[in-house]
Amino acid sequence: MGSKMKATVGLLTTMILLGVADAALLEGMPTQKMAVISENEPTTPIVKLPTKPNTSGEVSRYLGPDIKDVLKKRGFTTANTREKIILEKIIPKEEATLQSYVLLKDGDRAGMIAWTNTPKVKQFYLVLKEALHSAFTSDVQDLLDETQRREGRPTRNLLTFFDPGLLSERVVFVRVREQLYEFHITEGSSGVIFDLIEELTK
Repeated sequence: MGSKMKATVGLLTTMILLGVADAALLEGMPTQKMAVISENEPTTPIVKLPTKPNTSGEVSRYLGPDIKDVLKKRGFTTANTREKIILEKIIPKEEATLQSYVLLKDGDRAGMIAWTNTPKVKQFYLVLKEALHSAFTSDVQDLLDETQRREGRPTRNLLTFFDPGLLSERVVFVRVREQLYEFHITEGSSGVIFDLIEELTK
C-alpha cells in the first residue's frame, strides 16, 4: 500500500503542475463518486496567511469571513494538531499554506479544521476529486459529493464521507471562493460543525 500511496501522491503533483483541467468547469461539474488518500506524516507548521485589504466593509468574495473570529463567536477554542490531514497530500507546500487546528467546544474535542486560501483552489479541488478514486476502502459510508448553488451566497462544493479505513471520524471538504476547507467531525458534534460550515461559507 505504501508504494501505491507514493505513486498516487506523485501523480497528484504532476497533475497540479500541468493545470489538470480548466477550473471554470468546476461550477457545472456533475456529482460523482470520489476518493481521498491518507498517510502517516506530521503536519506542517501553522503560518498565518496574508489577507487582502477590504475597505468597503463587505465580506471579500475571495476570503470570506475572518475564520478565527467566526470560531471565537461560535464558542470554539483551538489547539495545534498533528492529525492526518488529507489536503497536505494534495497541495504542495510551495503552492499554498495550509493552516490547521483542533476544535474544542466547552473543553471537549469537537473536530479539526484545516484550510488554505489560493487562486488555484478550483484546480486543487478537482485534483482531490479526480485523482483519489483508489483510496476509499470497502467500508466507506454516507458519501455525498455535490455542487450547491445558494441564492445570495457563493456557490460551494461539498464532499463528505465516513470511511473508518482512512480516518476514524467523518470528513468534510468544502470549496468556496478561494478557500478550501477540510473538517474532521467527532461523533456527536455534527450539528455544531455543520453550523460552523454554514457560517464560514456565507
